[in-house]
Amino acid sequence: MNLKYMLIFMRILKMPGLFPIMKDLQAAIRMNFLFAAYRSGLLNALATPCDREVLMEKLHVKRPDLFDALLDVGLATKELALIDQKFTIKGRRSKAIMGPRGDMFAAMVQASLTYYSDAYRYATGRMKGGELGDDLEQIGDLIARFSKVGEPFIKDFIKAAVSGKEPLRILDVGCGSGIYLQTTYNANQNAMGVGLDVDEAVVRQARDNLAAWGLTDRFNIIRGDIRHSPAEIIGPFDFITLYNILYYFQEEDRKGLLYKLRGMLSPQGVLAVVMNFRSRGKDVGAANLNMVNCSLKGLTPLPDLNEITTLLKQCGFGKIDIHRFMPGSTFSGVVACIS
Repeated sequence: MNLKYMLIFMRILKMPGLFPIMKDLQAAIRMNFLFAAYRSGLLNALATPCDREVLMEKLHVKRPDLFDALLDVGLATKELALIDQKFTIKGRRSKAIMGPRGDMFAAMVQASLTYYSDAYRYATGRMKGGELGDDLEQIGDLIARFSKVGEPFIKDFIKAAVSGKEPLRILDVGCGSGIYLQTTYNANQNAMGVGLDVDEAVVRQARDNLAAWGLTDRFNIIRGDIRHSPAEIIGPFDFITLYNILYYFQEEDRKGLLYKLRGMLSPQGVLAVVMNFRSRGKDVGAANLNMVNCSLKGLTPLPDLNEITTLLKQCGFGKIDIHRFMPGSTFSGVVACIS
C-alpha cells in the first residue's frame, strides 16, 4: 500500500469511536452470515466439503450472483474456507452450529436477527404509542430452543431442591417440552405429578417426550391456564415450579397467582421460581430480554428480584432462598417454603 494512503488510513482509525464501531459492524456481519447460512441450508450442505457447482445444485440456487456474494461473506469472515476449489466450514461459530448443541446455537443466532432485532428496529414507533409486536405465538418454538442455554443451571437447581424428598408430587406450570419433569424424576424417583401448558403443540411435544422417556405412568401433561385451573389440577403438591414464565403474567396478577400456588402446596411444600430478573444496568442479557418483553404483546417487563421475594413473603412464604447462577447475571432461582 502506498505510504500516503497508509497515513490517511491511520488518521481515519484515530477518529474517536470509529474502531470499536467497525469491530461491532464486523460482528454484526458475521451474525447475518450465520443466520443466512443456517437458514438456507448452506452449513448443512457443507457437512462434507463441496465445490460451488455441487452446492448450487444441493441448495437449488437460482441467483448465482447472490449465492456467490454469500459465499464471499463466509470467506471474508473466516467462517468458510476454500481448499482445492472446495468450500468447507472453518469458523468456530459455524462449527458450533453444526455440532451436538447446534440447534441451541442456531436458535441464538435466529433470535438475535429476528424478534430481538425487531425490538430495536421498531422501538421508536412503539415508544410513541405504536402497536407492539404480536408474534409471540409464532416465536414460541424459537424461544424454547434458545432457552436450552439455561438448562444446565436449572437441572442442578432442581437436583438440589428435590434430592431425598418423599413424597414428591409435582406441578410444573408452563412445562414446555417436559425436560424438567424428566430431570426431577432422574434426581428423585419418588417424583410424580402434572405438567401444565397453554400451548397445544407444546403439550403434544411434552406427551411424546414423556412416552419416549418411559415416564407416562409418572406424569400427566394437561393443556390449560393456571389462572383457570383445569379440573385435573388437584393439590396438594410438594413441588410447584415456574421456570422462565412469571413474566407472562401481568404485574397486578402475580400476587394472586403466587397466593393461589401457595394454597396448592402441601405443608412441607416448595415453590420454585427460575428466571432472569431486572438488570438495572448490570446484566446486558437481562436488559436485552427486558427490551424484547416490553416490545411484545403478552409479555411484561422483567420484575426485580426484591419485588418477587416481597410478594412471596406477602403470600405467606416463611423461608426464601435465592440461588444466583452466574456472576454478573440476574438469572437466578428462588426457593420459597411455607415454613
